[in-house]
Amino acid sequence: MSNDRKRYKKISGKVIYGTTTEERFKEVHGITIEEWKAKGEERFKAKTGMGYDEWYIKQVNSSTPIDYLKNLNGVVSQEDVELVKDLQELGLNDGVINVLLDYVKIVSRIGFIHSLVRQMGESWLKKNVSTIESAMAFVREEWNS
Repeated sequence: MSNDRKRYKKISGKVIYGTTTEERFKEVHGITIEEWKAKGEERFKAKTGMGYDEWYIKQVNSSTPIDYLKNLNGVVSQEDVELVKDLQELGLNDGVINVLLDYVKIVSRIGFIHSLVRQMGESWLKKNVSTIESAMAFVREEWNS
């Protein structure tokens, strides 16, 4: 199969010709990615009464890092407790620790490597990531780069 034909993807018998992600998305869904995200935000807001960010901030603020880990993993080991204590001793507040733990859970395919999470916590402190909002902005920036 030639290189030109490989980039065409069939979805339900339809050939997609777009060369960029945005073009392909619009061909398949009929709207742009931004419009899709806005509709999702509207549905979420109608259901919960708050936007994604407000909801997430409420979630990370409403539990301790130990409880947050319990919700993420189901169980919390003694090493996990020590990791949280280390992060608190570094000077990170509980909300920022929860965002950090959430981020590691999402991006790490091999789980929590405590020394790496500690280093990330130290890095966040050096970069003045001290509030939940700044942690969320930092994570978004890292994710998009």
